[in-house]
Amino acid sequence: MNLKTTKFTLPKGWKEASRMGSEDQVVIRVFHANPLSNIDPKELEDKSLESSDSNVFITKMAVPTSGVRPMNDFYRIMKGMIAGGMMPPEWTPGKLETLWGGMTKSANAERPGESDMANDIEIIQCKDEKIAWQTLKNKALMPTQGLDVPIPGNIMIPGLPENMSMSDLFQSDMLKNFIPKEQLENFSKMQSTIKEAQKQMPKIKQNLEKKGVKYREGKLFGCKAVFMDSPNLTPPPSSETRSSSKGNADGMGMGGPSPAGGDDSPPLLTPLPKFKKPYSSTISACMGISCNNFIIGGPLLLALESLPAGNTPCYSLTKTKEVREKIKDENGKEQTSITIVPLPSTYAEEGYLIKEDVEEIYQNIISKLK
Repeated sequence: MNLKTTKFTLPKGWKEASRMGSEDQVVIRVFHANPLSNIDPKELEDKSLESSDSNVFITKMAVPTSGVRPMNDFYRIMKGMIAGGMMPPEWTPGKLETLWGGMTKSANAERPGESDMANDIEIIQCKDEKIAWQTLKNKALMPTQGLDVPIPGNIMIPGLPENMSMSDLFQSDMLKNFIPKEQLENFSKMQSTIKEAQKQMPKIKQNLEKKGVKYREGKLFGCKAVFMDSPNLTPPPSSETRSSSKGNADGMGMGGPSPAGGDDSPPLLTPLPKFKKPYSSTISACMGISCNNFIIGGPLLLALESLPAGNTPCYSLTKTKEVREKIKDENGKEQTSITIVPLPSTYAEEGYLIKEDVEEIYQNIISKLK
């Protein structure tokens, strides 16, 4: 299979930004387009609307937004601060444009303005399934064993002893026949570095054990995989954890804020369902998946468990209802107040960044590779 040209299906809201590599190994850069990037910021503010009846007042309530903001917000805020003289003199419009271009258009590290997340998918095609699995297992072994791991089998050297480790191979003279003479001095230095590094591995392993970091084999999406587990340093939430939906609920972290809901919602809004994110005392990150003779991984897979679930409650960006109230003016004349308020929704319905989309991406890749 030519990985450089093979197309993989992405969920709605996700796009491929770039791809680099060869037929047997690629890094695919993908990004998620934030739904807020398609909405005029003015539509997310409180505003009065015209009414044909002088006794009827119409107001549209701002939508409490959720999750991580799109990159364009940073550009818009910085541009406004520069124009308003709130930035140091060296911050010119030209400097902002240069910074913005570097942030959003750097080759193979793109993060488009409409995105709230951009990350890499890595795929490697090995000679056979056995080599793929050993290569992936080495990824979990190296943090505690260094290069003292089995040679996967894709290193073809005449006379290579059985059960030789990567460390033994690099510290032997077997590779010297494959290295240009002008590089032999650098190779000797590398051998010395590897030797010294291997001496430190027992100490590194002990430190990781003290911190509770463990590497294990398991399964994900029906395939063999390796994981890194570490203690969750965040204390468990209280029995009723929820955040206020008043104002703007902008998320600063990967998964955004805890969803709004309950008694602290503005009175005209339908309260969101109480939502408690599942808590685990252990944080688990998948380091890679072995599928037939392929290894699938990358930073996007590592970030999977930190993303919010699709059923996380939020308010709709487009669906509303009218709340009517009878009021009296200072002369006691009855009037009508109509407030247009957003309806309850979920992250999945609104197109926010969610865990299930990333799961779908990797499941689609596995299905294609099989």
